[in-house]
Amino acid sequence: MAMKMVGFSTLRGLVLPGRDLLYQWWKIPADICRSSSSLALLKTVLWSLFMCILALGGATVGIVTGALKGQTTETGLFRGAAVGSVAGAITAVQLFELMLNGEPFSKVALVCSLVDGKIFMDWVCPAMLKAYQWQVDGVDTNLREIADIFDTSTPSRGLSFDTIQKLPKYRVKCCNKMSTNLEDFSCPICLQEFEHGEYGRALPSCKHTFHLQCIDQWLIRHGTCPICRMDVF
Repeated sequence: MAMKMVGFSTLRGLVLPGRDLLYQWWKIPADICRSSSSLALLKTVLWSLFMCILALGGATVGIVTGALKGQTTETGLFRGAAVGSVAGAITAVQLFELMLNGEPFSKVALVCSLVDGKIFMDWVCPAMLKAYQWQVDGVDTNLREIADIFDTSTPSRGLSFDTIQKLPKYRVKCCNKMSTNLEDFSCPICLQEFEHGEYGRALPSCKHTFHLQCIDQWLIRHGTCPICRMDVF
């Protein structure tokens, strides 16, 4: 019985150190892996924070420069500041990447170009031109839609001089505001009120009334009423 106890103690004395050694052997690589992951995560966070600060600084400079440049152009103060902030942030990040790649770069030249507006002209102006082009395209689209609604894009056949002269006309008198369908007693074409002694003309189809000269010039090119687009005859 004593021999068995001694053998068990000896076996236990050999197993326990081996187990502890195996545990230490697995623990050291795990600690190293955890430290490496934490270090990599920390580097990523710090790098992202630095790039955000760099972009924020570039955006701040871009806002000031864009506002100053936009105020002196058709772009406007607020639009220039908005576009300048984006261009400034992009410029700052790209210039920093050039420094990391070993490209020749001068801090003095950067500051001078920012103050002088060279970077703004090189980076922001194309963006402004693109935005302006989008606006012009939008306006052209709206004009085409309006032209389609009122049918002004297609040429309309005008009336002959003899036909226009056959249309009824009248002379305006101050004491009689004409017995026609006239709103606010003014010409819809020139937006001027009818005065005493002037001649007006009423279209027979819709009874809309205009100054004689205004409607005659219109009817030479168009055979419809300029208000309701109804044919004169």
